[in-house]
This record gives sequence, structure tokens and C-alpha cells, in this order.
Amino acid sequence: MIAARWHARGDIRIEEVALREPRADEAVIRVHWCGICGTDLEEYRAGPLTIPVGVPHPQSGRMAPLTLGHEVVGEVVRAAADGSGPRVGTLVAPDVVNGCGSCWWCVRHQEGLCPQVSVPGQQDDGGLAEFMITRARTCVPIPDGLPLETAVLAEPTAVAVRAVRKIPDVFGATVVVIGGGTVGQLTAQAALVAGARQCWLVDPSPYRRRVAESLSAVRACAPDDLDALVADLPEPGVDVVIECSGAAGQLARAVGIVRRGGTVIAVGLRNSDEPLSIADLVLAERSVIGSAAHLWDVDVRQAVDLLATGRLAAKELITHRLPLEALVSTALPLLSAGADDVLKVAIRCG
Repeated sequence: MIAARWHARGDIRIEEVALREPRADEAVIRVHWCGICGTDLEEYRAGPLTIPVGVPHPQSGRMAPLTLGHEVVGEVVRAAADGSGPRVGTLVAPDVVNGCGSCWWCVRHQEGLCPQVSVPGQQDDGGLAEFMITRARTCVPIPDGLPLETAVLAEPTAVAVRAVRKIPDVFGATVVVIGGGTVGQLTAQAALVAGARQCWLVDPSPYRRRVAESLSAVRACAPDDLDALVADLPEPGVDVVIECSGAAGQLARAVGIVRRGGTVIAVGLRNSDEPLSIADLVLAERSVIGSAAHLWDVDVRQAVDLLATGRLAAKELITHRLPLEALVSTALPLLSAGADDVLKVAIRCG
């Protein structure tokens, strides 16, 4: 099969590789679409960040060169030999958070916190390929009527669903989402669907602000206008800030604008630290909660349902659709350029 393989920083090759034999609990997926995530881009520009190099990963047994991609939707072409998971012909979004199954976290269904967690496209071969091997039981079926080119957003939608699930009391809350990328856009919509009274999305790009307001009841503002917006809110102010940008200084800003006793949910990632005011946390009893590893039977299922029922307007967030052969020549340079009007790039693999 043809696959996009990470060999080294700045070195991703479209090449022919053999598909390994699946284990008894694994299915083979014919990949139709695979989205490019920020982690794929960062591995290309600055890796290895999560990809094992030189030493195989303890669970997957894989190391570079490795196939990228974890935002996958496709069709089961070989069902699991042990009978788990969907039948041949089923359209699915395979979950990509694979715990060891036996540690303290895994037995409590917190596989994303497993010390040996393996994510296809990061510690195992992923979905930027014609075929992908995945754990069968964590494949979520795609319902009739949901186009596969929209269902490719199931994984980033699951990230948004999980972040909103971390809100202690979302009903009637005032929410601010910092960052208008794909996950930020989905998170803002998901907060309203979950019962938030109002939600603002903060982003410097006028284009991304227009997208947010055109798709739902999300309101949008520029970063320079945020302080005035917060000051004009009646008590108690902003109940929740969800930081999705990962930009320097934004987590500290989130802590600064959330109300006393409020909650900050950190979703955005980057490879450096930043100081936070301990006094603002302790004396005002604010909470900072991390959110990353979604669960297949909770977050991914709900994400697929939200997409299928149209409660999230997601299709418009896919701004570019390209063939696998154009990943290196077109898709990665397009994303690296950082243009405001580039949100999700979906790669047609099948």
C-alpha cells in the first residue's frame, strides 16, 4: 500500500510499504479520509516529539519510519478474528487512544492516562495510508447520512466534546474559548450544545471570527477586545475559559479573566512552559484542568452523533481536500504557511 511515512524532521515520504498481519483483536480499515492535525505538522517541522526513534515503543513495538495520521474515517475490509468490533463493510471512525489494558488507569477506563499509551500516527502506524490496522472494539460506526468527508472530523470533535465534559456545571455558563482553529471552533459550538448560555471565541483572525459566527450562535471577538468584553459582563463574569490556541501567554491570560471560583480548561499544546500566578489560583480558588485523551465509547460516540445530527456545523471547517500524493508537495507547505483561511486539511487516501 501507499503511506505517508515520517523518517526524520522535514523528511516525510510517500512510499510503498507492506501492511503487517493484524492481531486477533484488530481490524483492517480501508482509509477514505484522514485529517492533518497540528501534531502531524509539528512532527514534520520540529520532530521527533512523540515518535519513537531508535527504540521501539513498549506497547506498539513501532519506531520511525512511521506512518502519520490519527484523524481517520474508513471502511472495515477485514474484521477482527476474535469477533470483536464491526463487520466487514461497516464505515467507522477508529479511535486512536490505545492503553495497555492492564495498568491502574486502563482498568478504570482512563486509557489516555496509561503510561504506555500508544496513538496511531504518533507511537504506531496511523491513517495517512491506503489501509490502517486498528483495535476493532473501539471503532465507532458512522451512521447513514453522515458524509465521510465530514465524519473525518470525528476525532477533533471528540477532543472538543471531552473538553466541554470537563466543565463542572456547563448549563447556563458563560464560556470563552481562546483560539479559532478547528478544535477551538468545534469546542465553542459544543459548549453551546451542552447548555452554555453564551460562548465567545477569541482569535486575532477576522476570517476565523467570521466563520465562528456564521456557523452557530457563537460570538467572536479579537484578543485586544477581550478585556473590555469581560469587564462589561454582569457578575459573576466568565465561568469557564477553554484555552485551545497553545499560544504563549494564553493560559495565563485565561486564568486572569475567568471569575473567582471559575474553571480554566487547557487543551492547546506547545513545547515550552509559562508562569502562572499562584495567588490568582489559590486565593481566588480557580481551577486549571487539562484535557486531551478522549474515550471511544463516550467522547467519540457523542462526537459522531453531534456530526450526524447536524447539531455541530462542521463541514465548513474543512477548507481543503487533497489526495494523499499531494501531502508533502501541497498540504504540509499550505499548513506551514499559517494562513488564516486554512482550517482543516483533509487527505483523501482511498
